[in-house]
Amino acid sequence: ILKMQIMDQGKLTAWCQQHDEITLLPAWARTFEPPSICNGESAAVVLFLMNIDNPNEKIIKSVQAAVKWFSDSKIYNTRVETFDAPKFESKYTTVTKDNRVVTDPTAPPIWTRYYELGTEKPLFCDRDSKYRYSMAEVGRERRVGYSWYTYNPEKVLAKYPEWQKKWAPTADV
Repeated sequence: ILKMQIMDQGKLTAWCQQHDEITLLPAWARTFEPPSICNGESAAVVLFLMNIDNPNEKIIKSVQAAVKWFSDSKIYNTRVETFDAPKFESKYTTVTKDNRVVTDPTAPPIWTRYYELGTEKPLFCDRDSKYRYSMAEVGRERRVGYSWYTYNPEKVLAKYPEWQKKWAPTADV
């Protein structure tokens, strides 16, 4: 797990949704799941690491780097709104809703599921595997049928203060 943590732009971040089984580098999963820093799945990895008793220095460094990444990659004043939309038959499913990103100053911090390697910009894809930089650019079937935004890192950030005091009391990120 530690060997797969992504070093991006000179800093340790989080993990990809899928890694190559030989090189351990970020890899494509499904056609809309690009090699990227993936906050959704990374939160579960960090929570797992935080549950290790007496973590060694490498685990502590890994957790702290991910916590810093989650803190730095928060998106503020944003939420995803679901609304009724005309019925649409895709090759995969029947869609009767749509999603859009809206500005909301009362919204809690949110994260995109993927961040582009090398730029760390929020990243989205459709079934054609082409990179997009807004959920609005994704076709409706994928916009509704996939979790492009996540609150999962908040679980890590909420647990971190107690973990940090116990395992790294002199090294808070």
